[in-house]
Amino acid sequence: MMCWCGDRVSELLRTGLRVNIKVVGVDASTFAAGPVVIAANHLSLVDTPLLRYVLPPTIRDRTFTVGARDFFAPAPSDRGVRRIFRHLLCGCIVGTYRVCLIGRGDDMGDGLPKIRSLLAQGWNIILFPEGTRSRTGALGRFRSGVAQIARESEAAVLPVHIRGTEGILPVGGRWIRSAPLTVTFGQPMRVGGDESNAEFLGRLRGQIASLGNIAELR
Repeated sequence: MMCWCGDRVSELLRTGLRVNIKVVGVDASTFAAGPVVIAANHLSLVDTPLLRYVLPPTIRDRTFTVGARDFFAPAPSDRGVRRIFRHLLCGCIVGTYRVCLIGRGDDMGDGLPKIRSLLAQGWNIILFPEGTRSRTGALGRFRSGVAQIARESEAAVLPVHIRGTEGILPVGGRWIRSAPLTVTFGQPMRVGGDESNAEFLGRLRGQIASLGNIAELR
């Protein structure tokens, strides 16, 4: 129910702000062979609802999002009503977008076994290999966790490039604005048998960067 409400809110915001969303390359058949790890660049808090919104409904209903546990917790400085409000707000967001809370860092803390378990149950996973939002728009360093997940679960990794969400809600922004958005999906990738995690990350990063170049030319 909360996920349904979140999708309706996304539609209302898109319509109200007159946001133009261009989606390139999304194909439900990509998910037919089993659960997929959707790996995208990260520019804004809007990235998660946008990715969910552009997925086919049947795929969206079987998708979790990975999020850092400390981001969805009250800050140490929060007190009283402010702490209660933030706790309720974060709980609402976690439920609405099916957020799997994990630790930060290359090893994702307890994240690897949690994500492997979700994939084994047939859930698709949205994650951001950079681990944080870009402040410049450029791709940052990719954390090794996504490669390890792909290796251990044998799930396909679907590269995605997002363009424009920093214009709607930049890092540190408080108000949502209108901006054109483009979401470009690539082809599924798998870790090669003789490929190291670093090599796979380099290949994945290159694919997402290439998708960004394609989006820029359109």
